[in-house]
Amino acid sequence: MALAGYFVGARFTDKEKSYNWINKITMGSLIILIFTMGARIGSDKRVISSLQTIGIKAAVITVFAFAGSITACFIVRKIFRIDRKGVKIDD
Repeated sequence: MALAGYFVGARFTDKEKSYNWINKITMGSLIILIFTMGARIGSDKRVISSLQTIGIKAAVITVFAFAGSITACFIVRKIFRIDRKGVKIDD
């Protein structure tokens, strides 16, 4: 679905025009999605009863995902010679 949105946005939008309202819609949709997911998970008695076990596993997965993302960004920046602001480093 995201790929379809990319192609529509790349093909049918005016590059000179500013689309600030899209950020507001995206943020609102994300907030609604996260709230709905939290409410659904919170209402499940099985999840609540096993929260201690799930919490430890989730914390470990989160730490490794975070560390992996930072490491991957660092490596990609070094390979493509890009600084922290996304600007190509000249020799």
